[in-house]
This record gives sequence, C-alpha cells and structure tokens, in this order.
Amino acid sequence: MDRRLNKAVLLFFVFLFIFIAVMLISEYKNINKLIIDYPDLPQEAYDLRKDNLIVWSIGLILQFLIPILFLTSRLSQRISTWAGRKGGIIKAGILYGIVFFTLVFLISLPLNYYSSFILRHKYGLTSQTIIRWLELNIKSFVVNDLVLALFIWIPYYIIYRSPRSWWLQIGILLIPIVIFVVFISPMYIDPIFNQYTSIEDEVLGGKIGLLLEKADISDADIYMVDKSRDTNTMNAYMTGIYKSKRIVLWDTTINNLDEAEVLAISAHEIGHYVEGHILKNILYVCIGNFLLLYLVYISSNWILDKSNLRFGFKNLYNYASLPLLILLINLYTFLGNPIYNYVSRSMEVVADRYEIVMTKDREAAISAMEKLYHKNLGLPRQSTLYKIWYNSHPNLEERVHFYSNYKIE
Repeated sequence: MDRRLNKAVLLFFVFLFIFIAVMLISEYKNINKLIIDYPDLPQEAYDLRKDNLIVWSIGLILQFLIPILFLTSRLSQRISTWAGRKGGIIKAGILYGIVFFTLVFLISLPLNYYSSFILRHKYGLTSQTIIRWLELNIKSFVVNDLVLALFIWIPYYIIYRSPRSWWLQIGILLIPIVIFVVFISPMYIDPIFNQYTSIEDEVLGGKIGLLLEKADISDADIYMVDKSRDTNTMNAYMTGIYKSKRIVLWDTTINNLDEAEVLAISAHEIGHYVEGHILKNILYVCIGNFLLLYLVYISSNWILDKSNLRFGFKNLYNYASLPLLILLINLYTFLGNPIYNYVSRSMEVVADRYEIVMTKDREAAISAMEKLYHKNLGLPRQSTLYKIWYNSHPNLEERVHFYSNYKIE
C-alpha cells in the first residue's frame, strides 16, 4: 500500500486507542464521583458499568478491525472470486452477501453472547433462556443480513453503471426505502421477534386512549409487548407513521410502574409523535445518507487509488469492496455520533416537556424515570465525553432537574 494510506490507517488506530483510553479514564473518574454523590446506589450498577465499558472498547475496535482484516488478508476478494464463478451479477452478489454476512455474524457472536446473555444474567437483568437468545439472534441475522444479501447487487449495479454519481443515485433510492421500512416495521417486522397484544388492564388502556385523544391522534394503536421473555428492564416507545403508528409498552414497564407513572411515560412517547420527531428523524436520516454516501465515495476512491492492489481488487463495483464500504460507513457514523445524539437529546427534552404539560404530574414523571434507571441498573449520569458521543437521551440527573423546574403554565 501507499505510504500515505499506511500512515492514515496507523494514525486512525492511534486516535482510536487514545479515544478509548480517555473515555475509560473519564468514565472511571465519573464513577468515583458518583460513589460519593450517591452512596446508596447498588454496587452492581457500578460493576455493570465497568463490564459494559470493556465490551464497548472491544466492540469499537472490532468495528474497524474486522473489515480491515477481510481486506488486507484478501479474504473478501477470494469470496468475491468464488461467488463470481457461480453466476451473473445477481447470483454472485447474493452468494457473496450470504458468505460475508455469515462470517461477520459468527466472528461477532462470542462478544455478542457475552454482552447480551452472560452479563445480563450476571446482573439479574434477564431470565432469558439460551434457546430464546439464539432464536432472536438468528431471526435478526435472517431479517437484517440475509435480506440485505438478496438485494446487495442493486447498489453494486448502480456503482458499476455510474461510478461518479452512484452516491447520489443510491441516496435517492434510499428515501422511499427508509419511509417504507418505518411504515411497515411495526406491523410486519417487529412481531417477528415478540408478541404484541392489547393491554390487559382495560382501565389503563382506556386512560392511555384518552391521552391519545387529547393529543388528537386517537387513531394510534396501543400495544403491550412481551419483553419479560427477554429482559427485566423497562421501556416504551412510539413507532410507525400514519396508519401504522402505535404506542408500545413493554410488559415489564406495566408490571413495575403504577398507573400514573405509566401514563407519564406514555405521554412522553406521544409527545415524540405530536412534535413530529418520527418524520423529522426520517428527514435527518435521508439527508445524512447523502452526506455519508458522498464521504464514502470520496474516501473509497482515494483508498483504492493508494492501495496498489493490496486488497486484490481495484474497482469499487467489485463485491470484494463491501468491507471497505462498511469500514468507511462505520468510520463516518462514529465521527457523526455527537451530532446525531445532540439532536436526539434535544428531541427527548421536547418530549419531556410535552409529557409534564399534558399530565401536569411532575412527581409521576420523576418517580417513573427513577424506577426505570434503578430497574435497569443505570447510573444517574455519565462522563461529559461519553454523554456527548453516545447518549441519545439526557441522563437521570438532567431529566429529574428538568421535571422539577420546568414551569407548567
């Protein structure tokens, strides 16, 4: 490879390890301060945080290392050559995608197993069986990776036909796909993983319905999902658009909170829809896709030019370039995290405001959030660096302060 490319790769990994080191130092300092500020916080919450930080560090490194190894070992090129011998562009793309995504799935499986099964059982966050864990992971692999493998030939065909404008064409193509997925996901994709039913408590369901009427979205459906099969933690969300919109409460949320607290959380989720956050997110994703694809276009051409056939191929339309595209997507997504999460946190504040204005119940909002963090073994705050880079929601301290001090007219 060209010396400039070698230098760029080396500098990136130096930056990555420095970033991880600084993040770990800041998080451990934050933990030490929390021990003083919150002496009653269970030790398990701190231990879980430390274990999750180790998983985060390894996962972040693998996010970049795995695609690089596929490229530099020329394994990706060998898979592409094999797939190309089996048929034309469509069949070759499907075969390459199946092999590549299967290998990545298997390589990532041990860390995934440790983080989502071992650690959750260790800290009492789940009673999920290993069979259920395997079921969900296999379903996720089929729905996400194998389905993608069936259509991977489409963007590669566009890259082949339009080597200079493929990023624009694919960005335009993704707009209806994003909207379509957001629309159908609640009705057809989510039920693949869990069972969605009406809320058993008819009184509670009726009161949530009144909140929806008050928000002028009475046509939205109300569902309870059986997440207790998979976790002891709590959550709720609003999803879908137009006829597919629905508010979904985990059964653990309903079982662990009182009525006023459930209504407070429901009002928060309703706020996301009323304030247009779902549609705004679609818009932001579509705009972000154009920027992301353009950066990938510029970077991938430069890397291939400087690689001197180190990867075994020289054209981006070769299926062997998929790890390169994934590497660059991961890179720019990682660098863009602060922007995305800043926007997300801003939306959460708006939804928090909508919640207490609608319910006029600060106490329920505060107690619901405190119970959620306690049940999930969450910490009241994270370090500033971690918050900027990864927090999509305000931390517990910020939310309690907002609920307590926001002036309700």
